[in-house]
Amino acid sequence: MTKEVAEIVAKKYGVVYTPNRLAEFAAELLYREAEATNTEIKSVLDPACGECALLCAAKKYFNGTAKYFGIDVDKEAIAGSTENFEIKYNDSILPRKVKKQTAKYWRNKFKGISAIIANPPWSSEKIYSREELQNAGFSLTAGQYDSFVLFVELAYNLLDDGGYFSFIIPDSLFDAQNEKLRRFLTEKTQIKVIARLGEKIFEEVNRATTVVVCRKEDPTDHSVTHCFRLTTEERKKFLTSDLSLFNFYNEGVHDVLQRRFSENAACNFDVDTHADEETLLSKIKAHSINWEKTFIFGRGVEISKTGKVVFCPSCGYAQGYKKSQLAEGKKKCTNCGSEILVTDSSVQNVVSKEQTPQMVQIYVGENIRRYGITGEFYIKSNIPGINYKNRTMYTPPKLLVRKTGLGIYASIDYTGSMTSQTVYILKFKDSQHQAPLEYYLALLNSRVVYYFYLKAYGENEWKSHPYFTKQIIYSLPIREFENSELDRKIIEVASELAHRYEYSKDVQLEKLIMKKYGLSDAECNMIYGEMNRLPDLSAINNMKVEVEDV
Repeated sequence: MTKEVAEIVAKKYGVVYTPNRLAEFAAELLYREAEATNTEIKSVLDPACGECALLCAAKKYFNGTAKYFGIDVDKEAIAGSTENFEIKYNDSILPRKVKKQTAKYWRNKFKGISAIIANPPWSSEKIYSREELQNAGFSLTAGQYDSFVLFVELAYNLLDDGGYFSFIIPDSLFDAQNEKLRRFLTEKTQIKVIARLGEKIFEEVNRATTVVVCRKEDPTDHSVTHCFRLTTEERKKFLTSDLSLFNFYNEGVHDVLQRRFSENAACNFDVDTHADEETLLSKIKAHSINWEKTFIFGRGVEISKTGKVVFCPSCGYAQGYKKSQLAEGKKKCTNCGSEILVTDSSVQNVVSKEQTPQMVQIYVGENIRRYGITGEFYIKSNIPGINYKNRTMYTPPKLLVRKTGLGIYASIDYTGSMTSQTVYILKFKDSQHQAPLEYYLALLNSRVVYYFYLKAYGENEWKSHPYFTKQIIYSLPIREFENSELDRKIIEVASELAHRYEYSKDVQLEKLIMKKYGLSDAECNMIYGEMNRLPDLSAINNMKVEVEDV
């Protein structure tokens, strides 16, 4: 790899160097877990060492008896280290002029690694071809993946048996795209720690941070994982003080059996679920519908909320554009390949809040509320190049679920309006389906189902890019319809809310739904308590319930 290519790799990988307190947290977690099993740490490697902050932190705990190694593609960064570490200027993933598999090459260089600590690059930019990576021995490269996945797999293959690694990685670990990585860790390692720290831990980086510590040892039925979530208030306190993250970790950590992760759908790391909540969640999940058999799932028009497009001068096709293409001033037509000018003067808007001839109503994400639809947008119809999707999906009634945002927002459209791609559409597979949509609307918007979502997926605070997926929606436990008197009462109140929202009716409906799920008073209070501990955000404040309201 040339110097120029190395610099591109560092930039595209999304390299951000590690704050000292975070480095010390990752290092102390590594030290604690190794000490708990009396594992002697003879050598520590950071395969993305940068300025060696993590190696310096590790040295504080493992002292000078261990050997310290580092690898990085950024020559200037590693030149700044004043410690006596053995640093290799190279690419960890595909070393220069190396034809053998990457892990074998580095094992020959370092002759035994008992601990690895790293804050690897987080970028989703693909620097190497999938073929190159597979030839180098990497197996977790199918589909979408972030660059940190490569470093985690490399760490596993470099470690001595019984060794430990501590990684600082993004919260995309919990996303659908990383199911394969979660299964890899769950099946091949003992996951000792999963600590979700949220956003702002890195200055000017709007992605949430997680620290994981694993041991290269087959898990057993009794393997325990220490789980931790830094709350919004705790993070504010941490960022405005000089407190260690361990001040918060020691107070909030709880233990779960690792095998639970492998039993979860998509091997979900549900670190917010405490062991004493598992019975309640099992009760909520019982007798749930099969979403695939019940609903047709779709998305709306493939266009942004702003509706800004450019038209190809050759074929006339309309299409969106990226910020980078606007900055460059041009793009290639997705239909015919011709060059299109992308400038402020060439951009046109096909979506408006004002209706004009040839425009039809369209709902975008911000229109969808819990039970209701607010605001109006309109889109020009029949424009070549815009994918309006199958028009039959828009026929009413249809259940709408907002894709992005905090909380579950579901409503029913009775008008036949189009929707944008940021709104999911659910319609019955069987037009003679026994239960009306209002029944599913009620349960989907309920605090019971939101409680399950919070515990399963941990999205309990605002973040830069929160969104639902079909996989998440289809995992939500909607109790089967029985056409009982209770079911009919749920439908009645939900129908009233769908036409006019009232908080008191919302709370009344919740009590009916809790009865539907067979919850005890203590279990209801667990759910209300979880709602009331949510951050003070307008998007979710109406989920909170005062005792006197109940």
